[in-house]
Amino acid sequence: MTDKIQFNYIDNKSSLQLLKILQIKNFPNLFRYENQVKQQNVLSFVDNEANPTIVILIDIFRGQMNVFPLNVEALTNTAKSIDWSNGFLTEFKNNPFIKWDEIFEKVGPNNKIGLERHFKSTEKISIACVSLEYEPLFIESLKGYFRNMKPDSEVFDALTLKVDNIQEKINELKLNLDENVGPLKYEDAETIILKQIINYKWQYKSNESINFLRWSCTQTISAGYRINGKLVSWIIMYTDGSIGSLYTLEEFRGKKYSCKVVSYILIKFFENGFDLPYCFVRDNNISSQKVMRSFGFKSNSLVKWVTGTP
Repeated sequence: MTDKIQFNYIDNKSSLQLLKILQIKNFPNLFRYENQVKQQNVLSFVDNEANPTIVILIDIFRGQMNVFPLNVEALTNTAKSIDWSNGFLTEFKNNPFIKWDEIFEKVGPNNKIGLERHFKSTEKISIACVSLEYEPLFIESLKGYFRNMKPDSEVFDALTLKVDNIQEKINELKLNLDENVGPLKYEDAETIILKQIINYKWQYKSNESINFLRWSCTQTISAGYRINGKLVSWIIMYTDGSIGSLYTLEEFRGKKYSCKVVSYILIKFFENGFDLPYCFVRDNNISSQKVMRSFGFKSNSLVKWVTGTP
C-alpha cells in the first residue's frame, strides 16, 4: 500500500525560493513554473520544501492542476495516495496562511467553481501541460478514482523564447508597433469567445472558460490590433503565464497584424518582470507555429491536457 504523501502549502515568496532547489535537482519542465508563481494566480503545494520530489500548483481561476514531479515514482505515489474522494484542498480549508476570503474575492463569483471543485469529492480533474512521455503514467496512476481518464486528442507544442538581453529585445520589438495596437478591453472577450467556438469548435467551452476569457482581457497582459475601431487581431496572457489565443480575422490576414500583437504582448511581458515567454501551439497549426518561431520561439516539448471524472 502506498504511504500517504503529506503536502505543505507555501506562499509565493517561498515558491520562488523553491525554484532554485528544483533547478538544482533537475526537475523537468520548469519553464512553466516561474511565470505561474510570479502571476500569483496559483496555490503552491510541495511534499518536502527542503528536499522536494513533487510540486502541485492549482490555478485559482480555473482549478486546473500543474504537476511537477521529479521522477515517475514521485508522480505515481502522489496520484495514488491523494484522497480524491475528499477533495485535495479540504485539509487546507482552515490553513491560517491561506487567505481564502481574499482569494475568492479576487477570482469573483463567476470563476470560483474551478477552485471549489477541490473542496469536495472531486467530480472532475484537469491536469495541464502533461508531456507525452508522462501522459500514460498520469492516466494509469489516477484511474483508480477517476475511471474516465482521457487525454485531449490535440497535441500542443510547448514553445519557449530565451532572451539574453531583454532591453535589446524590447527595442527590436518596438519597431513592429504602430498606433493601432494596444491592450484588449472587457467587451473584446465576446469577439474572442465567438471565434474560439466557431473556428476551433472549442472543446474547452464552459462557463468557467468563458468567464476566464472575459477576465483575461482586462486583468492580464493582452494585445489587440484595430482597424477603424474594429478588433482584427489579438493575443492574451493566461493565468499560468503563457501567451496564447493568437488569432487574426481571415479577411485581415497576410498583413503582419499578428506580428504586431505578438510584439506588443512580449514587450509588456518583459516590462512586467517576466523573463521567459512561452506558449502552447497546436502541433498542426502551421500559421501560428510560423509566427511564433519567427520571434525566436523554439520547441521545448510536446504536451497534452488530461482530464478525468470518477
